[in-house]
Amino acid sequence: ATTPHALSKVRANPGSFTRVGGTFHRRAGVVPHPATAFTSRRPLRPSSQIMRGSVSSSDSTEAQSRVPTLHVFYTMAGGRGHAADALARSPQRESNALASKTLRDLGMLEGRPEQPQEPVWPSVSVFAAHGPRRDVFDPTTSTSLASIRSAQWAHIDASLTRMQEAQRRWAKLTGDERVAIVMEITENIRHNTESLANLLTLEIGKVPSESVGELVEIFEVAQSIEARAAECGGDQTHVTRQYNSKDSTRRELGWYGEERSLPLGIVGKVTAFNFPYAPFGWGALPALATGNGVVWKPHPDAVLSAMAMTRVVDTVLEKRGFSGLVCCIDIVDKNLVERMWTDPRVGMWEATGGEKMGVALLQAVAPSMTRTLLELGGNNAVVVHSDADVTQAVESCLFGTTGTAGQRCTSTRVVYCHEAVYDDFERRMVEGYNTRVRIGDPLTPGVNVGPVFHAGRVAAFEAGVARCLRQGSELLCGGSVLGGNFVEPTLLRAPGFNHIATESELFSPVAHLVRYKEGEIDRVVADINRTGYGLSGGIFTADAALFDDIVTRVRVGILNLNYGSSGAEAGENFGGEGRTGGGRQMGPAMFASYTRFVNSMRAPAGSPVVHAQGVTQS
Repeated sequence: ATTPHALSKVRANPGSFTRVGGTFHRRAGVVPHPATAFTSRRPLRPSSQIMRGSVSSSDSTEAQSRVPTLHVFYTMAGGRGHAADALARSPQRESNALASKTLRDLGMLEGRPEQPQEPVWPSVSVFAAHGPRRDVFDPTTSTSLASIRSAQWAHIDASLTRMQEAQRRWAKLTGDERVAIVMEITENIRHNTESLANLLTLEIGKVPSESVGELVEIFEVAQSIEARAAECGGDQTHVTRQYNSKDSTRRELGWYGEERSLPLGIVGKVTAFNFPYAPFGWGALPALATGNGVVWKPHPDAVLSAMAMTRVVDTVLEKRGFSGLVCCIDIVDKNLVERMWTDPRVGMWEATGGEKMGVALLQAVAPSMTRTLLELGGNNAVVVHSDADVTQAVESCLFGTTGTAGQRCTSTRVVYCHEAVYDDFERRMVEGYNTRVRIGDPLTPGVNVGPVFHAGRVAAFEAGVARCLRQGSELLCGGSVLGGNFVEPTLLRAPGFNHIATESELFSPVAHLVRYKEGEIDRVVADINRTGYGLSGGIFTADAALFDDIVTRVRVGILNLNYGSSGAEAGENFGGEGRTGGGRQMGPAMFASYTRFVNSMRAPAGSPVVHAQGVTQS
């Protein structure tokens, strides 16, 4: 069976396209070849299978008869003048059938009975009985995907109260029992991969392989949790560690110490527009495993995906008697956001997003000292040294600079390239931008760069490129706004070190190349560190000693050898330094981050009092 996304079986066919100027055209009767993206990540199944649903063969035949044979996607090789091609819609969007089918499959179309006595889940999401109504838009078409109602304080308050009750019961389960249910949740997410990935592509504009990749990250985090289940603690009476007192008198009297790891209660999760699923999984799954509830505040313009994920999670929790333990709250009123941030029922806020949001969160919770874990911006740099494999470096940097339309927290923003290989590297990068970057509707097979997220990002891109040029950057390729929310990924040449244009993050597909000379590696390190950001980076070199030296001096949380800055191993330490926020998600502290530790010294009833370290009052 086929769906509006996969109208017929997609097979490799090198004769599928003919090029006219800078535009590729599909030959009549030939299905386009799904060109490989710049990443080596493999989806659970080929995208043509992962997105497959259940449309009848008659529907498929009718749909195929409507397939146009015009523009498929836009490349920059032919120069300007083909901007309209980037706006050509995939035939899979016929009457927005995929959006309707996806929302229906996820149970997110209106018409379900209201639950006024329980207005939080699912009512707090699409089905809120009260509150302002607003539209959520598809960035590819700029059309509305759904009309939803945002939460008011009554919804938020009821949600937290309901979650507290569920969390108290949840914390009484053993760690093994909680982990088992987390694994059930993961399997239900896996079962709904098709619909969840479709919705993410529709709402965020990611190409399908990247949408599936976010869900793969959740599966990989779950694997880490399952492998480390013994670290999740037990029920609330469970003692995780016992120890003898260091004081000999206390030991002789039978004193001993013990430690418990207890859940924080409710963990708040803030996610950004560019990655709704994966960061939720990084935090929510270990938080659940350690006995917490999770209140999720997604980006207002990426809320449908978050609502869908919450619904999939709650389906399992409801069967186990813990419905409401995880909830998604859509808030657009900044005053309500701050009120929720400062609510004492939430013991921690874990936030992924922009630096401005992180500062606002820190200021809001400062009076109460509520625990925070932040992963914010990253002005990520890559170093291509004189002995680098240039082919390897180009392959990695192409995806690093253009993947997700340059809207990843780990996207590559600056590449420092040694003069010995600079000319070759620059030439290959420009060639890659012009011939391998395919811009268009992400549902069109072959496209590997979709739209930027919304009109505000288009304006930021346009203003940012103009500012870079005024500041002395030289345009190598790209730089144009194509119409709608489509832009050309842009490669710039910086005049040298300490360039003002490379100091801050422009969250768009814009990257700079910087040439450095032999003996200037210390200046490279200093130039990277001067920005104050510290998320990720990469070094291409055959010299392991050079890497081992630089990794100790560049202040970042992730630094790869012979791989770029984009992406990370799920389940391992993720976060950075300085303006990136300083927090670490997953990794060795995966469970400790969502736990409060209670240390106790137990003395027998009636025992003489023995003060620590031999202190006396006489």
